[in-house]
Amino acid sequence: MNTRNTRKTLLVACPLLLLLGLAGFPRISHAVAADDLPEPFLFLAWDADVGRFLGDEADSEGPKSFATKADGGLLILDQVNLRILDFDPAGRELPAYALPGPAFDEVGEAAGRFVLALDRLVTRTLLVYDLDGSIVTELDLVGHGIEHAGLITAMFARTDGVWLEVSHRHSVRVLDAAMGPCERRIVLGRPIEGGRSLIGTLDRPAGGARISIGPRNAAKPDATLTIPGELPIRRIVALDADAKGRVLAVVHEALFAGTTPFGVLDERYRLIRLDNRLAELWSARSPWVLTELDQRQEVRLGPDGGVWQMFFTWEGVFVVRWDGRTP
Repeated sequence: MNTRNTRKTLLVACPLLLLLGLAGFPRISHAVAADDLPEPFLFLAWDADVGRFLGDEADSEGPKSFATKADGGLLILDQVNLRILDFDPAGRELPAYALPGPAFDEVGEAAGRFVLALDRLVTRTLLVYDLDGSIVTELDLVGHGIEHAGLITAMFARTDGVWLEVSHRHSVRVLDAAMGPCERRIVLGRPIEGGRSLIGTLDRPAGGARISIGPRNAAKPDATLTIPGELPIRRIVALDADAKGRVLAVVHEALFAGTTPFGVLDERYRLIRLDNRLAELWSARSPWVLTELDQRQEVRLGPDGGVWQMFFTWEGVFVVRWDGRTP
C-alpha cells in the first residue's frame, strides 16, 4: 500500500512576494497594470518547498501540472520530488501523495474522491489514488484510440469517467465513473458535461483562434466563435467548460520583431469566459507566460467557475485565482 507522506511547505499569500516575482520574471508583458493583477493564493519557494530541474541537455522543469479540487483546494504535481502536493481551500498543506517515478507530467482529481497521475513517456500508465494515498487503478495507456502514449495532450475527469485527448484532435474515454477500465469510446474534440464537446483550432492566416461547441461527434456544431487576436495568437493555452457548459478559452498572444534575432516584443495570455452559446461573459489579460521551465498545465477551471493560473518566477511557484465568478 502506498501511504501519503507529509513534508512541510511554505505558504505565503503576500502581495509583496508577487511584486518581487514581477521584478524577477524573465518574460512578462507590460500590457496589464499591476493594480489589475490578482493577489497570490499560494507561493512555493524553489528547492525548499517545491522541486525544479535545470538541465543542460534535457529540458528544464518545475511542477508540470496542477489541478483544482471539488472542495476548492489544489493539487500541485511536484514530480521532481516524487509527490503530488495537496492543499485545502484555505491553502493549508495536507499529506502528499507519493509518486513511483519522476516522469509523471499530468495530475487531476475525479469525483472529489480520486487523484489521477499520468505518465505518458516512461511507464505509459495512468494511476488512480484514493484519498488515503493507495493506488486503486493502474491503467496501460496504449490501446484503442491511443496508438502512442506520447501523443496524449490533455486529461479530463468528467461525471462519466476519465478522458484523454490525443494530438488535440480526439478524446478517448479510458476509465468509467467508478475509475475502472472500460470499453474505450472516441469523440472528436474535448468532451464536456451534457454530452457535448469543445473543439479549438488556430486560424493562422488571420492570427486568431476558432472555438466550436456542440453534441459529441455531431456533423455541425451548435455555435462557433472566432477570437481575434489583439496580438497574433500563437497557441491555445487552455480550453475547458464547467458543469453548466460555460467555457474557458485561454490564448497566448505574442508579437515578434521583424528583424534578427526576431525577439519577442510583447506577449500575454488572454483569458476569456464564455457562456454555453459562446457569448462572452468576461475577459482578462495575464502577463505571466510560459518560461524556460517545462510546464504542461498553466491555467485551470475550478468547479465553481473560478479561473486559476500557476506560473513561475525566479523566486518560486505562484498560484493565483482570477475573478472567474460568473452568474
